[in-house]
This record gives sequence, C-alpha cells and structure tokens, in this order.
Amino acid sequence: MAVIHIDGTTVEVDSADNLLQACLSLGIDVPYFCYHPALGSVGSCRQCAVKQFQNKEDMEAGRGRLVMSCMVAPGDDMYISVTDDEAKAFRKSMVELLMTNHPHDCPTCEEGGHCHLQDMTYMSGHSRRRYRFTKRTHHNQELGPFIAHEMNRCIACYRCVRFYKDYAGGEDLGVYGSNNRVYFGRDKDGQFESEFSGNLTEVCPTGVFTDKTHSERYNRKWDMQYAPSICHGCSAGCNISPGERYGELRRIENRYNGEVNRYFLCDRGRFGYGYVNRDDRPTQALERINDKHVKINIDYALDETIKRIKDKKVIGIGSPRASLETNFALKNLVGFDNFSTGLNHQQQALVNKCIEVLSTEGIYNPSMTDIETHDAVLVLGEDITQTSSRVALSVRQAAKNEGLKMAAALQTQPWLAEPVKRIAQDALSPIYVIDVTQTKLEDISKVSVVATPEDITKLGFKVADEIANFADDLADIADPQAADASTETDGMQALAQQIAYDLIQADKPLVVSGSSLSSTALIEAAAQITQALTQKRAAIKATEQQQVEAHNAKVQAAQAKAANDQPEEDQDLSAKPNKPETGVNTEAQDDVEREPAEKLELKGINDKYQAQAGIYLTVPDANSIGVCMLSGQSVEELLATDYDVVVVAENQLTDAIDANKLTQLLTDKTVIALDHQLLDWHKDVDIVLPAASFAEADGTLISAEGRAQRFFQVYDNEYYHPMSSIKEGWRWIHAVHSSIEGRDVDWTQLDDVINALIATHPKLSGIKGAAPDADYRITGLKIARQPRRYSGRTAMRAPISVHEPMQPKDLDTGLTFSMEGYSGKETPSSMIPFANAAGWNSPQAWNKYQDKVGGHLKNGDPGVRLFDQLERLATRQYVAPEAMSSNTTDLQQGQAKLVPIHNIYASSMMASRSPIVAEQLPVAAWRIGIDDAKDWNIAAGDYLAVEIDKQQITLPVQLVGYLAEGCIGYPVGQVSIIHPSMPASVRKVDAPVTMMGSMANDMINDNDTAQINAAPTTTQEV
Repeated sequence: MAVIHIDGTTVEVDSADNLLQACLSLGIDVPYFCYHPALGSVGSCRQCAVKQFQNKEDMEAGRGRLVMSCMVAPGDDMYISVTDDEAKAFRKSMVELLMTNHPHDCPTCEEGGHCHLQDMTYMSGHSRRRYRFTKRTHHNQELGPFIAHEMNRCIACYRCVRFYKDYAGGEDLGVYGSNNRVYFGRDKDGQFESEFSGNLTEVCPTGVFTDKTHSERYNRKWDMQYAPSICHGCSAGCNISPGERYGELRRIENRYNGEVNRYFLCDRGRFGYGYVNRDDRPTQALERINDKHVKINIDYALDETIKRIKDKKVIGIGSPRASLETNFALKNLVGFDNFSTGLNHQQQALVNKCIEVLSTEGIYNPSMTDIETHDAVLVLGEDITQTSSRVALSVRQAAKNEGLKMAAALQTQPWLAEPVKRIAQDALSPIYVIDVTQTKLEDISKVSVVATPEDITKLGFKVADEIANFADDLADIADPQAADASTETDGMQALAQQIAYDLIQADKPLVVSGSSLSSTALIEAAAQITQALTQKRAAIKATEQQQVEAHNAKVQAAQAKAANDQPEEDQDLSAKPNKPETGVNTEAQDDVEREPAEKLELKGINDKYQAQAGIYLTVPDANSIGVCMLSGQSVEELLATDYDVVVVAENQLTDAIDANKLTQLLTDKTVIALDHQLLDWHKDVDIVLPAASFAEADGTLISAEGRAQRFFQVYDNEYYHPMSSIKEGWRWIHAVHSSIEGRDVDWTQLDDVINALIATHPKLSGIKGAAPDADYRITGLKIARQPRRYSGRTAMRAPISVHEPMQPKDLDTGLTFSMEGYSGKETPSSMIPFANAAGWNSPQAWNKYQDKVGGHLKNGDPGVRLFDQLERLATRQYVAPEAMSSNTTDLQQGQAKLVPIHNIYASSMMASRSPIVAEQLPVAAWRIGIDDAKDWNIAAGDYLAVEIDKQQITLPVQLVGYLAEGCIGYPVGQVSIIHPSMPASVRKVDAPVTMMGSMANDMINDNDTAQINAAPTTTQEV
C-alpha cells in the first residue's frame, strides 16, 4: 500500500496499481481512452494527464510536471493534482485533437448514449469544435452478420487490436497505414475468425465496431429494459445483461463478475439469443388433433392436461437446459422415483463423474478468473475453444504468466503492457493441449498433440504415474529434456515425463478436461493427475519446510556462537615484528586467497509454490451440474418402465435418444411437453404448454464450477401480447399438480419453490444465497430494470390500445418492470441489471461498481460455490482401464471409428436455432486427416456413408491438417450420432443427386417414401 495526496486529500491506495486505476478506484473521475483494466496501459492517448509534484512545497508553489497517470505507479508521499488548470487544459486539448477527424454523427451513431468517447469528451470539458478543414475519411469493411464497421469514428486508441490479438489470440484484425491514416480492420472483407470478436463492440470506446444483430431493430441503451441474467449457451456460467424493447430481445451485453467472466463474453453467448425471438415459438398452448397442432386457450389447456394426467402413471423428463426450479417442480409432480434428468445413461454418467471428482477431498476447482493465475496448464481431451470458449480465453491469459514473472524479476509492473510484452518476447507458460483434433490453442501451446480418446486417457494415467514417481525434493527432479539422448524412450512415455515435470515445477498447475469425448475414464485420468500433483507437491512443500528449518537452525546456532565466542584482539601479539628466522611472514599470510565461507542468512519458504493443484471440468449444458445434483434416472431407464403419461420439460430428447427409437417408445402414450421452442419430435406430443425462455423467467443454474447463480426475467411477454399464455415451466407444472391434489396453489413466488427444493435436497441449500429474496428493498424501493431516461412507454402498446395499462408487477424478485425504483451502486451484485453511473454510460461504468478497478464487485461477486459447502468424499485412486484393442477406420473392411468435432455455434442446439447464427453454420462434413486420406484414397469433396445405431448418414469429406490417426470426425450438433463409440461401418458413395423443380415433385408424388438426399448444412435441415 502507498499513502498519496490527491488535491489536498490524503488517501491510501494499492501500490501495485497504476495511478489512473487508483484514482478511479477512489471514485475520482480521470478521463482515459487507451487504458482498459484487462489490457493494461500503453499511454498512447495522452488523455489521463495529471500533475505530479516533487513534494508538498512544490505543490503549494504550483511547480509540477504533467504525467500520464496510467503509466505511473503510486509511491509513498506522492503529491498529485487532477484538478490543476494545466492538467485540465491539456486533457481538453487532447480530446480536441482526437476529435478533429471524428464525425458529428452522434444522433445517428449506434453507440450514442452508450459511448465512452461521449463520456470522456464531456468529462474533459471539450464542447466546441474549432477544426474547420476537410476530415480524413475511410472506407468501411463488411465484417459479417455480427459486427458493423464505421472506421471514420476511430480515434486510434489501439484497444481493438490489443484485445483481439494480444488478449484473445486473434490473427485477422490488424493495424494498417501510419500517422493520421492509420486503419484498423482485416486485410480483406469477411467475418472475424475469433470466437471473441463480439467484445470489440464493448472494448471500442467509440462506434467503430457495433453490434449488427441489434442494428435491424435498433434503439438507444436508455430505451431498453434489462435484467441480470446468466448465459445459457454453455456450462461456464457467464453473467449477461439482456436488453429488451417491444417484447423482444435486442442485444446482450457483458455483465461484470469478478470471479467468472469479468469484462468479456464469447460470441455464442453474445449473438446466440435469436431463438427467443423466433416467430414459430409456441406462445399459446397447442393440442394435437388429427395429427395437427391446434391452439387452445390457457384454461382449456390446464383442464385437458389435468384430465390426461389424473389417476394415470406419470413420469417426468427434466432437462439440463431448464432451471433448477422447473426441474424440481416436475420431480415433485411425478414423484422422485419417476423423474429423469433428461440425459441418457452415458451423458448422465459423465456429469455424475464430474460431480464426484469435484466433491472429492483435496480437489480444488478454480473459477475462470482464478484459471488466469495458473502458470502451467494441461488441457486433456477437450476442445475448450469450441465447447466452453470463455474458459479458453482464461487459459490464454494463464499462458502469459511466464512473461509476467520475467517482468517482475526486472521490477516491471504487470500493467505496463508493452514493456512486459518486450521483456517476455515469445516466452509462454507451459500449456499442453491433447485432443482428437487441432485446436485454436495451438498457438500458445508448448506441445499440441492429436490422439484417439483411448490414447489420451492412457497418456493421462502415465502422467499421473510419472508425478507419483518423482522425488520429494524439487532439486532432485531432473528435466527430461536434459536427460541422456542415447536412452530410447517410448514417445508417449517421453511426453508424459515432460508434462509431469512442467506441472510439478510450476508454482500453480491446472488440469482442464471434460465430457466432450464421452469418456469417464478420461475424466478419471484428469482427476488422478490432479490428486497426484497435490499429494506430491504437498510432500515437496514438507521437504522444503524441513530443509528450511534445518538450515535456519544452523544459521541461528552459528550466529549465536559468533556472538558469544568472539575473541578479543591481543594488541601485544599484533604488535610483534616478523621474525625471518622463524620463516613466518605475516604479510604474506594476509595475501593468501581463501574460499569465502558459506553465507549465513535465514531462508524463507517459497510461498508462490502452492501445494494445491486445480482441475476444471466442462460439461455440455448450462444446468447439467444442477439437474444431476437434483438426481434422477436416465432417459432410457425411465422410458423402459411402465407408464401412461410422460411430461417433458424443455428438452430436445433427440439429443439423448435416437429419434426413431423415441417415436416407438412414445407410441400409444400421452405426451405433454413444456417448451419455448417447437422441436421436430413435438409431432408426437399431445399437448404443448408454452414455457418461458430465460428472458421471460426467473430461475437458478449451476455452472461447471459448481457456482449457483440466479437469472431474472427481462420482460413480461403478456404485457406486449395479451393473448400469450407463456408461463415459467414451474408455474405450469405446479398449477397442474395443485389441481390434481385439490389444493390451492401455494407456490406463488420463486422463493416458495426454492424453499421447497432445499427442504428435500439439502445438498442444494446454497442456492438460497444466490440472490436476495422477493421482499428485498433499498430504501423501500425495488430495483429498476429500466434506466432513468427510458421513454415511449405509452406508445409501445398503441397498436393494442391507446390506454396505457399499469406496468407488470414482479412478485418473484426485488426487481421492478419500470424506471421507477432504485438505480445505483448499492444494488446487490446479483441484481445489477445494467451498468450506469453519473457521467458514465458506456460499459466502463462497471468501474463504479467495483471495490477497485478490475477487481471484485463492491458487494461481492454473484454466485455461491456449492462444492465448497458440501461434505467432501474420501480421496480415491483412479486406475487406468485395462488395455483394449481400440478399433480404427478401415475402408476396405468397411469399419469406422468416429470422434466428435465441436463447433462453437453448430454444437449448441439453441444457438443454432437463432436465424443469424444458423446462416453461419459450417457445412456438415466428415473430417479426415490428410495422411489418413492419402492412405484411404479419399479426396476433399468425396462422399462417405456411415452407418451407426441403425441409421445411415451421408456427408462430404473435409480434409484437415491433423486428426486422431485412423479416425473420422463427425460434426456434433449437425448429425444425430448419440453413441459414437458404438460399432460403425463406412463406405465411399457417389455424391447425392439433388433434383430440382417438377422432377423432384413427381418423384415424391410417385413414392412418398422417396427421399432427396443432400448434405445438410444446418441443424434444422438435419
């Protein structure tokens, strides 16, 4: 800490921060452009100038110098002024300079009212343009359907390329030109390749990069209604702020959580919300009559549902995409023994294995922010860039820790972005990536390997064995790369030794794995590595403790002896002259060189070397952990029982069970579905009850970290569509349940469901603390979902009625559907709907909600880590599976080995239902490595027919540089392969013929069973 003096006020600040960060953390407004808390300082915009004085006398005399606060570290007894006239004039002149070429298009710019440049210009006092010459202009680029480009608004702060290239690892955004003609864009038109490109819309302080998905239905930030929410795109649990207008989602923005996503989202979470706005969504209940679904009103739907369920044997199938509350309501309706998690046996076993590992004594699962602090990472069998992208972004930051160590050794502050980069050069922390295909983390990996799932598992257990065999003293552990080169070592064994060495030498190692390869043995291998690391590192720490104590005891004894036994100088003896006859020359003796004694000084324990290793396990869906902690049977087990009626809540059942098999199992059964989408398998459903999406409901999700978080309703659909019957899933289910039992509805609020849930599931009691109860108030007020300047409320419903009704009432939460309510920095972290403060309208307003800039939120970060509260399972040793002869693809024998290939959009069923995202899905194709293609005589564009689980799939071939040897990759989400480990056959076929026009119609009319086969390009076509 450092004590500094700012404009006459003495304050204590963190000396590890820069001066700008310290001022902002204190609530002192200093304008800036190029600085970003996640990106560090480069001092290029010159906007954050303050005056620094040598001492108090200089300050009183006005003798000081201008410094850029983002480039200066606060020191003890430092005197600075933010309000000095010279500093203010300099900041004002810099804004004027930056604005010389900026267009006067605020009224038409989509960033208006959300713009950091507007905020800083106003803050700096610049209000009049004196520049009267021709402005510089640029051509804009077409950057795809997600992001719009308006280069004329650029002020050359360099934030965009620093985020895209340095932080996110993108390669297709660069800086071109020089001087006043500098240009930020791609080398040619086209969609950004990075999975994090959407963050440019928030990183850019002006309107150069804007959200194109919002452009078609644009409105100002102050005219949207927001709610604190959780991304449903994957299991990472990122916090989001969805914005609504006219009863539809308009955009999604990042919501800061210091432990989870901090400032950034992936593009799936940001742009994949379109399924909420689909025109074909069920907004009224549907009943199947004569094989067609007919709309019915809400009362008839409830009566008919009750009639079909009453006195029947009912089972319920939940969903990893539905909230805990909806799943529990269904479990409560059908009975605990008649409930399924909505996962098949294999899927459920994988998630349960993750829960088992994370609940085990000695296992630590870090948050995404904590992942960034690790300095050695093993990614084992998981393409996290595609399956859990935000985790991959954290791993990218972990790779930079070696450079930060080098900078720290030279006493360079970590926030000095360019000096740290120059010091590090290309030095990276050891990152090992082992998967069935190439991944986008290859550029930061020390070693990137492709292998079959069986070999990846085998390697994992070998790494664990190597760690266990290490000595208990770091000094005795030799680097395998320095070993005798003449000694022949198996390639896998050598790799295992090197991975083990780097993990044990690191200060803070991490293992990342997950369920995407459908292998519980792989998850066990990751767990075994983590346990072996923790046990061995604890032994190393104990050895170090003993050595340090022994050394310090020796030093202390020597010091004590030296203090007590110091001989007094004999002056008479020293004065005696040399006696040549004795052969003793005292001067010569003084010139003798002697070895210096060992320096006696006390040693300390290396606190940076941590005994605990971390493990992060990804799972497929937003609530996979939650529904499995709720517990239930697998889909196959439940559907194999005797039942009359099945109720399904928000589940795409064909992800868990083959479509044909599902149709057979549901034949002659009554099927009732609650969903916010009309899915293909719903053709077999008798009654469809329109459930609310995440934008229209409140609920709780549990992320892969085990963090329980609450998402809140953004808008009331019925306010805009009075005929709508959309209700939260748990409300539909409880209304039916109450009527069947002949009692009044007693779950009137979300809190009632949560209280009933934790009463019967004590392991989930922590979810109660995820957010305040419905009766929460600040100074007697609910929290406003709408900004103060929200407008047009009367006009929004004019097509329905010119009479404005009362605003909807939110009985479930402490939020209100209005601008009337509390809006400020005292809002509980889990209930902040949007970031806004006086003078701060851009995403940088999150500074005002943090305990310090870039740190945690003032009232604590949202969420409750459940695994930290659970009683721990006893440590167990996982054993490698017995060696099995793994099959391989053989085109001659017609045998195929399939491995999953994930895509950030296509692998997500909900994101791929968003129309804009669906247009970007890659063409479904079999992936084959180049070397295998040569051996099999396969060329790109050839067609292969693969038969698996009684279905045949014909797709074209796409060649890739590296894929597990002897394997064929299939596109997850674009083909219906549920059990890839089942025996599969393959053969080369001719390209399917696609008939057009009347010929195709004639063929279909002649034979209803004829099918025109073409390679599917989207999930919908599949």
